[in-house]
Parts: sequence; C-alpha cells; structure tokens
Amino acid sequence: MDTSNAYAKKLYVALFASSLTTHAWATEPASVPVGNLALTPTVDLTTGYTDNLFDSVSDEKSTWFSTVRPGLNLQGSKGGLTAGVNASLEHGVYYSSRADDYTDKGVSAYATVEFDSRKKLDLLAEYLKLHDARSDSGSGDALSTDVASKASRYTMKNLGATFTYGTPRSTGQIIVKGDISDKEYDNFRDFTASKDRQTKSVSGTFFYRVAPKTRMLVEGRYKDVDYDLSSVTLDSDTKKLLVGVEWDATAKTSGLAKIGYARKDFDNNARDDFSGSSWEVGVTWAPRTYSMFDLSTSREAEESSGAADYIDTTSWTLGWSHEWTDVVASRVSYNSLNEDYVGDPSGTDDDTDTFTVGLSYDMRRWLTLGVDVSHVSFDSNQPDADYDSNTIVFKVQGSL
Repeated sequence: MDTSNAYAKKLYVALFASSLTTHAWATEPASVPVGNLALTPTVDLTTGYTDNLFDSVSDEKSTWFSTVRPGLNLQGSKGGLTAGVNASLEHGVYYSSRADDYTDKGVSAYATVEFDSRKKLDLLAEYLKLHDARSDSGSGDALSTDVASKASRYTMKNLGATFTYGTPRSTGQIIVKGDISDKEYDNFRDFTASKDRQTKSVSGTFFYRVAPKTRMLVEGRYKDVDYDLSSVTLDSDTKKLLVGVEWDATAKTSGLAKIGYARKDFDNNARDDFSGSSWEVGVTWAPRTYSMFDLSTSREAEESSGAADYIDTTSWTLGWSHEWTDVVASRVSYNSLNEDYVGDPSGTDDDTDTFTVGLSYDMRRWLTLGVDVSHVSFDSNQPDADYDSNTIVFKVQGSL
C-alpha cells in the first residue's frame, strides 16, 4: 500500500481498517487446517519512490520507501455461524527520513449468524493502532513538519452490527446498521487532544424490487459526533434521508445511486450548521468481459480538524481496468476532490487531482507483481499552498 502521496493519506485509515476484514488480493490465498478452523496467511511487500514526501510547496523532500505487511485470518464455521479473527501489521520505512518510519497494527473479530435463509446478523469488533503521516499541506488530521518531529499516532476502537432481513432476490429487503467508534491520539497531545472523539451512527435501508434486476431504496441515517474535550465546540449530529436505485440491468451495466438531503447541526450555536444535498453514486460499465469502466461520486460534510466548522467535500472518480491476458491487467484512474472549509475565517477552498496508472502480473496463483505510478496536483485559494507530487510503487502480493 502506498501511503506517501496526498490522496493515499486521505484514504489510508479506511483502507487499512477495512482490509482487516476483507482481503482484496489479486492472488487466491490458500488455507491450512488448524483443527476445525482454517488459517490463511498473506503478505504484501512494496518499495517505491516519492519526490514530495510532506506535500511541500518548496524544498520538497524526496525519498525511497518500503513497506512489509503480513496478515493472518483464522476462520471457522458450524451450522449457521461463521466466525473468525484477522490480524494485520504494516511496517513502513522512509530511507531518507527515518523519523517518519511507522508500524501500524490491528486485530479484528467478526461473526455472521444466519438464523434462516432470510435473517442474518453480522458483528464486528476492531482494535487498531494507526498513524497520520506528516503533511505540510494542512489537510486532514495530519500535523506539519513545523510542529511534529514524526508521524502522529492514534488508537481506533470500533464496534459494529448489521441485521439483514430478506435477500437480494427478495421482493423487499431491510438492512439495519449500528456502529460505535472511538479515536484517541497517543502523541503530540498539545496539538492532537482536540481531535479525540467518539462517533455513533445508525442507519436503516429498505429495498423494493421493481423489476427482475432493479431495486428502489429508501435510506435513513443518523450520526452523533462527540469530542472528548469540553473546550472543543465541534460536537454535532447529522441526519440524512436518501432515495435511490440499484440495478444490474444487463451484463454490461450495473450501479447503485443514492441522492437526498443531509443536515448537520452543531451543539454550539456559534457554529454554521450544514443543510443541503448529499449523494453517493457508483456505476460500472463493462463493454467487454475483460474491460471495465467505473464512475463514482459523492458529497459529504466531513469533520474539520482546524478552524472550519466542517469540510464540504465533493469527490469524483473515473477508472478503467483492462485484462490484457489471463495474467496481465492494467488500471487507470482519475480522482477529483474538492474541499470547501465552511466557517474558516480564511475561506479555504482546496482541489486535489490524482492520476494513477497501474499494471499487475499474476505470476502464480499465490503471487502477484505490480507497479503503480501516481501524480497528485494540489490547488488552493490560499497563497503559497499549491504543490505537486509524483510516486512510483512496486508491489509483491503473496500467500500460500
């Protein structure tokens, strides 16, 4: 995994946390029996080069870097119960900036209980030790090199449950989710204590089949964010009502689109509340079985770690993946991210464009080689804030 460019930094937490429960390997991992359980080991190695490690406007820091990431999954099933444990560790080294070396780790336990063919309960518990790489761009929760001598570290604890009634083939289906997460920083407390927070969320989605391969949906969400320090005035709750459609109309086209209204209310009346449209759209078009185009877009009122009340974030991604042979595939993607810092006295408005080209080679069933090249362009309305960065990453993914 590349965590050196700006866009990867924004996605790093989500990717690392989700991969503790989902292995998206190009390889096909094999398991070894451990009693009645199955043990699946995996390993992911990368090495690469970036010409702007800290997203700096000038005096860019270039470095080679490498990561090693072993993982273990232990899973068993009996009757309608499937349960398991995932453990993952990632150690990163920046050869020209050793102060930024890191070791992230996490463990998760999960279970799926199928009461019958129509009722299912999914449970998840996670404990993660992660980091925010330093960044001089001022985006996200990352600290700059002016105030931090190394990456800031934090602990993330998550509990989640999902109850499903009905199946994707049913006339109607109901999915109810609940999550609690707690984020607490471990170092540089003078700057990070104000970012500690607990987030509680619940959602309910009703699907109704209107055609053999088309379902309409209605979804309601509620999220409560509570910061640990009483001096922080960013406590809020967000309500969303979305309507949409999920379709798999042909072998070539499928997608999921949700659009609706969102409102974010702050406990402190001095903060600017958010109300407006919100959407999540993902469409896949496969003109050939070996060639696929993806388009996704979303709008969200994100948490602010600075002077702003919230960040009005809009993202667009277009990708094309193509299998040239049974073992060689390529991926091209472009992402446009706009961040409007609402309530920020300086009126900050940032645009980040990321272009990535990747190539993979399935050398064996259990071994995949790859290379990714990415370019990030950051454009801000603030003076002396724009920067560019380029990164190349060589990957080795393996398993039994």
